[in-house]
Amino acid sequence: MKIGSKTVGPLNPVFIIAEAGVNHNNRLSLAFKMIDLAAKSGADAIKFQSFITDNMQLKESKKPRYQNKLPWSYYDQLKKSESSFDFQTKLIKYCKKKKIIFLSTPYDEESIDFLVKMKIPAFKISASDTTNHLLLKYVAKQKKPIILSTGLSTIEHVDEAVKLMKKLKMKNKLILLQTTSDYPTPNDDVNLRVMSEYISRYNLPVGLSDHTSDYVASLGAVAMGACVLEKHFTLNKKLSGPDQSSSLSPNEFKTWIKKVRTMEIILGEPKKFITKSEKENLSMRKILIIKPTKKDTKITLNLLSAKRGRNNGVLPLEKNIHKILGKKLKHTINSEIQFNWNMIN
Repeated sequence: MKIGSKTVGPLNPVFIIAEAGVNHNNRLSLAFKMIDLAAKSGADAIKFQSFITDNMQLKESKKPRYQNKLPWSYYDQLKKSESSFDFQTKLIKYCKKKKIIFLSTPYDEESIDFLVKMKIPAFKISASDTTNHLLLKYVAKQKKPIILSTGLSTIEHVDEAVKLMKKLKMKNKLILLQTTSDYPTPNDDVNLRVMSEYISRYNLPVGLSDHTSDYVASLGAVAMGACVLEKHFTLNKKLSGPDQSSSLSPNEFKTWIKKVRTMEIILGEPKKFITKSEKENLSMRKILIIKPTKKDTKITLNLLSAKRGRNNGVLPLEKNIHKILGKKLKHTINSEIQFNWNMIN
């Protein structure tokens, strides 16, 4: 499927989403610097968050564990992080200028309406809404690609979300991301093999929303067929905010993208062939050798062996051996040499 100018799917380059989230702290200068960094580092898209706190949260909402260190309530943290539509409009315009795709995660219908008005190319839906079919149905009505994080859910919940998208004729525009909604995610909770289950169970493009503190999970995801990767980054881990400390620093972020692109090169193509570099080393293969033998002798198996030789000769394949056995030698072989087809009738 297409997201902006990019084609997303198996055998295409991994679609890399730089997750800015709320790490800009509603400072336009910081947000612009994050966009600059994402564009220069080679990310395909940069993603922010679109929400109106009172549309998504009760004031008495319980904090998630990873935010317990914050001195204010969960509701107050979201109010601090809430970006106005005017602020987001400026980000969208700046992304166009820097030629990087703007994405956002909407958490309420009003925010979805705004993003539709701004003609964003796709929606990224948070794991917190995987089981929110009210929002999923509203997003599906927009007929744009949906990248759905699946943290905080069981396989039955994911089944139901996929079933809903299929019912709404949106399955061909759905991408599932394996996600562990903890920040940072411990390695023993990443569970990358869920991606394989999604591929076999739903026949959909898959990816990883990587909340670990390093690169290993992302590289494993690419090797397992991820079409999309998403990772939080920040300009400074010491900035205030709930996600700063678990995000990649600028240098870590650049390294992450380089490692992902290197892994794509390493994966190569889904077919076996002799590579360009291997062609210089074909002398490592064993070839057929014939032992000292008199002219007109019928070749038997005990006259043949396989060794490395001076140059590329006849490979000791069963089909080649079958063609040689029983044939007579044209001339006497005085010492062990490489076999060639001119030696037999």
